[in-house]
Amino acid sequence: MPPGRLLNLNQIVAGVRPAVAVAPAKPIKIAMPVAAPVAAPVAAPAVVAPAAVAEVVARPAVMPAMRINPAMLRAQPAIIAQLEGRTVRPRLNDLRPGLFPIKADAGFVRSQSPHPISPSATPDDRCLFEDPHNPQQRYWLPRYRVRNEGGRYEIKVAQAQDGLWAVSVAMETYPAAEIGDAARSAQMLPVARSAVISYRAAGTAIEQRLPVGELVEDPRGGCVAMLRLSLAERDALLRAFMSSESQARLLVSRGYTVAVPLPASPAPDAPKRQLMMIKGQMLLSRAAPQASVSAAALSRASTASLRIAPSATPATTVKPAMMRPAMMARGAAMPGMRMHIKRRGFDGEPIIVQPEPEPLPQPEPQPEPAPEPRYEVSNQSQDWAIPLFFEPLLHPYLYPSGAQPGPAAPRWVVHSLRYPASGGRSHAYFQDMSDPARIYYLPDAFKLARRSEAPHAPSLAFRIDQGADVDDAKVDLTCEVRPVTDGERLLAARRELASRVPASADNPQREFDLRLLRASSTLQLALMRDGAIRFETVPAAIDWDNGFTVNERFEFDDFQEVFAVLMSLSNSNLLQGSVVVSTGINENVMVPVKLNFADMEGELFQSIETPDPNTGAVAVRLLNATESKLRIARLPTWITRGEGLVEGRIEGLDLSQPVEIAPEQGVDFVVQPTAALSGTAPADAIFNTASVRSIPDGEAIMKYTLDETIDQETVRPVRLMTTPEVLLNAGQPAGEIASIIVEFRGNKRAVLDAANLAVDVDVPVPLMDILLRRDSEGFYEYRQTVMYKSGQSLPSTPWCRTDEPAVLIAGA
Repeated sequence: MPPGRLLNLNQIVAGVRPAVAVAPAKPIKIAMPVAAPVAAPVAAPAVVAPAAVAEVVARPAVMPAMRINPAMLRAQPAIIAQLEGRTVRPRLNDLRPGLFPIKADAGFVRSQSPHPISPSATPDDRCLFEDPHNPQQRYWLPRYRVRNEGGRYEIKVAQAQDGLWAVSVAMETYPAAEIGDAARSAQMLPVARSAVISYRAAGTAIEQRLPVGELVEDPRGGCVAMLRLSLAERDALLRAFMSSESQARLLVSRGYTVAVPLPASPAPDAPKRQLMMIKGQMLLSRAAPQASVSAAALSRASTASLRIAPSATPATTVKPAMMRPAMMARGAAMPGMRMHIKRRGFDGEPIIVQPEPEPLPQPEPQPEPAPEPRYEVSNQSQDWAIPLFFEPLLHPYLYPSGAQPGPAAPRWVVHSLRYPASGGRSHAYFQDMSDPARIYYLPDAFKLARRSEAPHAPSLAFRIDQGADVDDAKVDLTCEVRPVTDGERLLAARRELASRVPASADNPQREFDLRLLRASSTLQLALMRDGAIRFETVPAAIDWDNGFTVNERFEFDDFQEVFAVLMSLSNSNLLQGSVVVSTGINENVMVPVKLNFADMEGELFQSIETPDPNTGAVAVRLLNATESKLRIARLPTWITRGEGLVEGRIEGLDLSQPVEIAPEQGVDFVVQPTAALSGTAPADAIFNTASVRSIPDGEAIMKYTLDETIDQETVRPVRLMTTPEVLLNAGQPAGEIASIIVEFRGNKRAVLDAANLAVDVDVPVPLMDILLRRDSEGFYEYRQTVMYKSGQSLPSTPWCRTDEPAVLIAGA
């Protein structure tokens, strides 16, 4: 069965089309659900040996200044991302693999690394990277600046023959100042580059982006950024150069791959800490310090001990003054010789002193070698910003005659459209009237992200700091949050907004770009503070293409509340909020932020597609590639052959009732086109998975998110009791009870008898029972066996499940 090429609706709306698939070694391809950034991720290439530097540097195709028609579905994802000025970042689990308790593997040692070695788990251009096989060979990550020759910046603006304007910016590379002189003997790390010029539209807080069409290698070192702009785009860019308030920047994205160190893993037999509920309060059992006595210390202690060795017979210590001459004649010890003093009997015979050779000095034991550090591959994509502010009086050579000086008056219109049209939420669309065929939208929401590798567990980690005292325990929550956009909403907006675009000779069909808006924004989130929920402004760098990371520390007592909210299927104020967008042209717009395990962003399925070349139908197998059940309530479908979309009809999958798919299980069906398909490319099935929800499996999620030093099972103290009257068993034919054996699920047992009428037992309970509040301290299961003094016994009772709070009474 050939590999499928499942797309999601967001890719189609953005004009994304994949390359013709080449059958990989594995016939299963990860599907991208609609809850994902609009542009498909672009993987950073691997770093290779310095000799291959010229082959590593990415050189995008030369792209004219053109407007992409959404009906054009043949462009590569990288080109679409470039045209929109997007920088798609690796996910958090790729950037910080050691953060998460479950890893794909245990990493590799230095000699096995195919990439340069990073000294830090979070590399950047302040690091010196080492060759894995030659530590003397080091690399530095380049920074960039505009080349300045003779006091003149090498920025040129000239009109091309096609009526467009060519803008070129020459850049040179240099190492970070933090590296210092070490960069003199190091080489520049090969990188994959792309670039975009960004600036703030005049009179607004909206960021405009002009993607660089080509990066040309400069023989002098560095590169030249080439752009082709319309006259309006040229004038807007030059006005941005003239004003510091425009914050014009050339953003160079540097993609590279290195090996980052993994944190040292705990010893396999290291005891784990446990979370416990004691009288309704969650407590953390503290990790006891490990007794560490070296062999050398033991050796020194041995030689410093008494030199009178014990024997199997009673021994007597004799002072030298008490020794008789006969004793000495029989073998008195010389100084430094060990004396073994022994009494031969009890008949008055003299004590015999037997010299023994002094033991040889024990050699100092060699310390055990430290385990060799292990590494994991990390794909990085990091921007370097070059400010582009040039005073016209100081740099008149940058501005051709006819360029309009000074800021232009803002000309923006905001359209508000509901989706769904009947009773849905209002969404704002921003139209730049200086270029009305360009309209901007905002994401539907920001949601908790899933990881990039299967199973696509939540990109979230809990770390517990036990602190110096019991009351000092804190929980650190780190999670990735990414933007989510419903592709159906954008398709509906295209139909509504088409009439708002004026027809012109250059654009008679009223075509327009629908692009992601970027503007100044802040994050407001409801967090636990002193046992209460409070809305706060949280420091976060909002990346509209890739989202942001939340790092939150809260009291250990609030851990149960936080986890319960993440697991809840209903709405809660906690861990909810909004990104407040300040555009500067109207009142602030808010994009909701939702942190919940039931509704996340990211990949859900693995897929296999088999297109029928004759009918255009596509046979599909969807596999649940997450850690929990997935519930499909509806699955809108389209089919394309490269030239437009045709609605699809699903056959073989009844969605009149929601369908649930367990992890690693799948469903098979066929998507039939409802109209004739145009184009000759292999048919692709397009799905909107916005209505697919997860049914969170707490145990599975905790396995992937909880600090690995915490046990997945906890205990609760229970006092097990019986009474003399129960053991007497008066009037019963079996007679008196000898003992009652009580077993607890989790390999724990206790015995009650006349000598032990009560015993305290730490009963194992699942951690989830506490975190999910199934009861205050956790259910447990037990059964009992009664042994009689007559030798008879009652069979073990069935397992009983109870939440008896503190005392369990056992009896016949």
